[in-house]
Amino acid sequence: MLFRSSAIGAVRHGGIIPWDDDVDVYMPREDFRKFLALQAPDGYDIVHLSRSNQPLPYTYAKFCDAHSIIWEQRKYPCRIGVFIDVFPLDEVPAAEAPALRKVYLQRLVAYKRGIRRTNFGAWWRASLRDKLAAIQDFLYYRPMTSRSRRLLLEADAAAAARKGDRYILYDNIYGDAKVTYDKALFEGEPLKADFEGLSVPLPSGNDRLLTQIYGDYMTPPPPEKRRSLHHHYFVQL
Repeated sequence: MLFRSSAIGAVRHGGIIPWDDDVDVYMPREDFRKFLALQAPDGYDIVHLSRSNQPLPYTYAKFCDAHSIIWEQRKYPCRIGVFIDVFPLDEVPAAEAPALRKVYLQRLVAYKRGIRRTNFGAWWRASLRDKLAAIQDFLYYRPMTSRSRRLLLEADAAAAARKGDRYILYDNIYGDAKVTYDKALFEGEPLKADFEGLSVPLPSGNDRLLTQIYGDYMTPPPPEKRRSLHHHYFVQL
């Protein structure tokens, strides 16, 4: 099902938001497992931390065009194809969700600090705080990268096996209130929406879901804020 800005694009624009540049989908964890087990068709690739040797700074998956290259952020030296983001939707007990997500994100941050690289060409312009963080990355987090990766994958496996009365997205930029959802929003027949000429599914509670995340999602932002928030350090189509 379409997720986040892609779902807004479907209901507000009938496709990708004109100033956006990616597509987000999400699926229940059981379907996510099946997705990761697939053999990608010729010319495509399925990228995930559990099946890649690259230092990927995320635990969701990407469905990539293997004939293109995108390097999103200089500090994370991984190169994949132009992609669709695929997020797993996990079950979680409502009362435990904040604490469980806190531990998950701590492990994710530790791993990301181990794989990120400092641009020493701009070292002299960096703040004292950034310089100290880079030194800490090099001396502490980088030697721990293999362990941090293992602990992160263990946390992800635990999340996948957990049962509960809510759904949650662990690896996401939003706060807990915007990533923990009532299961009822996903029950029943999915809605259908037009997306770039395709009929795509949306959750049955799509309006409530988008309102929870964005508030008044049907009103576009002012013109000065209509820009992509994604990173594109290097792109080859």
